Amino acid sequence: PINRCSALTRARHIIITTAFISMETNNDDDIKASDLGEYNPAEKVTPKRRQVNVGDPQIKVQDKERSVTSILKELAAIQQQGPQKYCILGTRHCSFLHQQIIELLAYALVLSGNHVYTSGAGGTHAATIRGALRAERDDLLTVILPQSLEKQPREIQELLSRVDDVIAMPQNDDQSLDVASRICNSYLLSLTDQLISFAFHESSTVIEATKEAKKLDMLVTTLYLD
Repeated sequence: PINRCSALTRARHIIITTAFISMETNNDDDIKASDLGEYNPAEKVTPKRRQVNVGDPQIKVQDKERSVTSILKELAAIQQQGPQKYCILGTRHCSFLHQQIIELLAYALVLSGNHVYTSGAGGTHAATIRGALRAERDDLLTVILPQSLEKQPREIQELLSRVDDVIAMPQNDDQSLDVASRICNSYLLSLTDQLISFAFHESSTVIEATKEAKKLDMLVTTLYLD
């Protein structure tokens, strides 16, 4: 009798569970038909994602192809241990910090046995002269003026009085300072091996000198202050 009762209990439990599942299934069908409208749960719904406009990606600018000649020339200059002739040209409108950097550069070049060439006026050229004089090698500094010495500002004339090798161009006194500077820069480039220039992007005279130096196959380093 006990086993029979247990069997009946299990049978009732199975019947009740099956009926409950059947009721849940029917309820789901009712929900599908009545509460969800035209939505069909069997269909796969792809959620719509909001696209954020982040702008166009940055375009990597490829460097211009460099000629084999220029690369070999730079490698030879790096390997060469002998002194070089450096021309330092630049703008007159330099901050105090930039003048200190230029002065330190000229000092290091002369101290290393290199010959530094520069022009007159203040700013870049005056800083170059001060730095070269600090190295106490008067024979390694040459200053070429675009016009006569009297055309230079008084403070520059005092600075030039300490330089042994000063070349003036009084024949350009009748020319404008811009024209005289271009003539002077061309002469400086003809005497040197490398050019180091300090300029702003609107420094037309200095930038023109860099272009001329490149045509002469010189090594050119341009530092833009802006």
